[in-house]
Amino acid sequence: MKKIALLTAAFATVAIAGSPASATEKANIAWGGSNPGGVMYYMVGAAGTIISEKLPQYNITQVTTGGSTENAKRIIKGELDMGIVYGAHVYMSLNAEGPFKTTAKGTMFRGIAKAYKGPSYFVTLPGNEISKISDLAGKKVALGPPGSGTVFNCSNMLRAIGMLDKVKPSMMTFADAGRALANGQIDALCQSSAPAAAVKELAETKGALVLPYSKDEMAKITTAYPFYNSNTMPEGTYTGVPAVDLPYLTVYWVAHERVPAKAVEDILELVYQPEIRDRLKAGHKAWAQMSPDTKNFEALGVPMHPGAKAYYKAKGLWQD
Repeated sequence: MKKIALLTAAFATVAIAGSPASATEKANIAWGGSNPGGVMYYMVGAAGTIISEKLPQYNITQVTTGGSTENAKRIIKGELDMGIVYGAHVYMSLNAEGPFKTTAKGTMFRGIAKAYKGPSYFVTLPGNEISKISDLAGKKVALGPPGSGTVFNCSNMLRAIGMLDKVKPSMMTFADAGRALANGQIDALCQSSAPAAAVKELAETKGALVLPYSKDEMAKITTAYPFYNSNTMPEGTYTGVPAVDLPYLTVYWVAHERVPAKAVEDILELVYQPEIRDRLKAGHKAWAQMSPDTKNFEALGVPMHPGAKAYYKAKGLWQD
């Protein structure tokens, strides 16, 4: 990965070469998504391109990461300015739980918007003689890239239903997992969020089977991890895949507290414009779910960003 030169302090700015100090300045914003094939990768790519185009005073750098877990940890360390992060990870970082037991607390997180709600699910090929999650016992299952939120979610699913020590896990990128499943090198893969490029390609070329959770399995998951809730992935999300009930998790667009309020307010003023929302959705369908969700985010234990609060209050969108 190319090393990103990150800003120190609130946001150091660099004057355009050959211009006087009073000329237009750019603020560099490092935004973490995921690796290619993951939903967050395409979301950040689409939004970063539009923001940099329409608001030239901000230079958005898309940072390839493992996903939510890495995004959260790198914001805590000050290595990222923004990231797409699971609400569960915001909460857990404040309570030194799970992958955040040895990190500093995430008190610097500030909310910008709800990005989307995403499911976690296991995918196999038709004809693999796997029709339910319990059939994964003894099988090779890709759980996602190291440091990703997908590994976090998929491990939670298996742990809650007593299957974590029954599968043969492997860690690989989403694209690699899709190819490995198509080539018969693994028996199944686990994916968080939808639609995901790797699963979409698989469904359109080899066919895909999304394994359903039984009512008992769903109850065990939501009891063990209350930040998940049961929801339905609609028919047509993937070619040939019917509607299926899955555990969902809310995912947020967050910033480090050092990001200036004006930058966040300017960006939100842009991305909520109808024509820009249409472009975001064209970049990835998950952007269609973007909303303030201020009350639920602050219930996690940290506030919305001052710039976001100013924007939502001005537009009458703030929820206490």
